Amino acid sequence: MSCLIRLLVRRKLVSAKQHLAKFAEAALLLLLLFSAVGLAQQTSMPPATQDRPLKDRIASMERPERDAWQKPDEVVKALELKNGDVVADIGAGTGYFTRRLARAVAPDGRVYAVDIAADVLGFLKDQADKENLHNIVTVVSRVDDPMLPGKAVGLAFFCDTTHHIENRVNFYRRLSLGLQEHGRMAIIDYPPDSPHAPHKPEQLVPRSQAIGEAQEAGFKYVKDFQFLPYHYFLIFEKK
Repeated sequence: MSCLIRLLVRRKLVSAKQHLAKFAEAALLLLLLFSAVGLAQQTSMPPATQDRPLKDRIASMERPERDAWQKPDEVVKALELKNGDVVADIGAGTGYFTRRLARAVAPDGRVYAVDIAADVLGFLKDQADKENLHNIVTVVSRVDDPMLPGKAVGLAFFCDTTHHIENRVNFYRRLSLGLQEHGRMAIIDYPPDSPHAPHKPEQLVPRSQAIGEAQEAGFKYVKDFQFLPYHYFLIFEKK
């Protein structure tokens, strides 16, 4: 009888361990699922760039080593710009891309350098003058509106900017008013898992969210370039 009791106890212990292992596995799967869902959306905003001292912003945006991984010349080439095109560089900052875009559309094209910070646009204008670039128009925008002239722009360009825009869908809709028919929108930004991102993962916009928001605002997803090591690079077209 005692042997039978010991056997039954042993079987119950084995069964309990098996149930516990299954429960732990299910709990782990749920944890991974919730983690993935969290990373699929930006859940908080990063610190505002314009709150940093101007000299710090200039040093960061214009640092020479940036060229190695930002690949600005390859980016501009991929955009297939030509003389006479009109571009808006949204969140232009110091003009790291603005000046290159201006050369790509010269002599007859124009670049609107758009930023909410007037001080950094002053630096941009001074640098453009030093480089004899006279086809750049600076625009001090609002946080919810790029303030573009109506139907004037063929390409709206964002680099490291969209994660700072709180209501992107509405922003893109206002932006669309400044785009020409079938105008394009280019978005370059860090995904949450980028090894080089300057912000916390929850403060960045995943690629899937970026595409979904652009589509909700009335843009068609066109292309995804893969040559940037730390960013996604998406192209959209106004419907």
